[in-house]
Amino acid sequence: MTTVTIVGCGVIGALIAYELSKDSQANDLDITVIEANSQPAMGATGASLGVLMAACSAKAKGDLVKLRLASLSKYDRLIAELTAQTKHDLLYNRHGILSLYRSPDAEMKARSLIEIRKEQGFELQWLGKSQIAEQFPQWLTDSGLLSPCDRALHPRKFAQALVDAATQNGVKFHWNTSVQNLEDLSSDHLVITAGLGSNALIAPLLREQKQDLLQPVGGQALRVKVPNLNLKTIVHAENEDGSDINIVPLGDDQYWLGATVEFEYEQLPREENIAFLLEQAIAWCPAFAKAEVLETWAGERPRPQATRAPILGFIPNHPQMLIATGHYRNGVMMAPVTAQITKDLLLNGKSDLPWQPFSL
Repeated sequence: MTTVTIVGCGVIGALIAYELSKDSQANDLDITVIEANSQPAMGATGASLGVLMAACSAKAKGDLVKLRLASLSKYDRLIAELTAQTKHDLLYNRHGILSLYRSPDAEMKARSLIEIRKEQGFELQWLGKSQIAEQFPQWLTDSGLLSPCDRALHPRKFAQALVDAATQNGVKFHWNTSVQNLEDLSSDHLVITAGLGSNALIAPLLREQKQDLLQPVGGQALRVKVPNLNLKTIVHAENEDGSDINIVPLGDDQYWLGATVEFEYEQLPREENIAFLLEQAIAWCPAFAKAEVLETWAGERPRPQATRAPILGFIPNHPQMLIATGHYRNGVMMAPVTAQITKDLLLNGKSDLPWQPFSL
């Protein structure tokens, strides 16, 4: 029997465990997940908003677009599969994402992007003034880019469902268990998915690396209640200064707002961020002036410092060790394709998906 040990149980570690567990008997796998916290998704996953924005941004190019689209294409079937097995309600939003812009050349860039994505088999729709007025009357914009295939889901519920399903399939989870040294783990294969915790684990194996592999980037978000907004579509709004905000409907007049992007901070969450996020939302939709703040939370995303995000593949000179981390703001979005690549590499030593540009 081949042993596989996964270090870290955010959405990446949980989904890798689940995907491997579906074929564990056929491939004679014994799968263990080790997590330092008492439950899954206590790091970057638990701080995220679960927005699955695959390719309605011009920033996604080349192999990254291929991976993001491949990942998104797996979600509908994956959610149906998990829901059937676990009976969990994952708050999976299929109403698409509406992107709003304030830059003067937004329409020209968006229409160019529509053609590019069309060639890649991905649908985007430009909504003009009359369509916006009809479908989104409370929003202060004359136009927007609708991505009907994009999604959102509840990250913590998703991670818990993956753990429950993987447990049913025979995976063993060890909670409240810290790993100090990878060489102390006896396993045929190790998969590192520990987010920022990967820094200390990987450093002894990358002696030429003079800085931490991953940089923490803080983010704070809110859960609010806004009466009579009746929004079902996820909204992604970009300001003129390049900052952005995501607004995710949760049902029962509740919404997630977030998240801030903070490279330098002493402590999170911060009280002033509540006003900042509300002001951003109000600038796009005055209905948020009536928002009741129900909850605020914060977390840190792992951002690679010397390589592209995410980091996928074998650790140099250690062919029995793989790393799948550093997804920055796209961990939930990229989880299915990351799990597929990791599974391919573990079972076959290669993957047809373009993972090499993201290897160490």
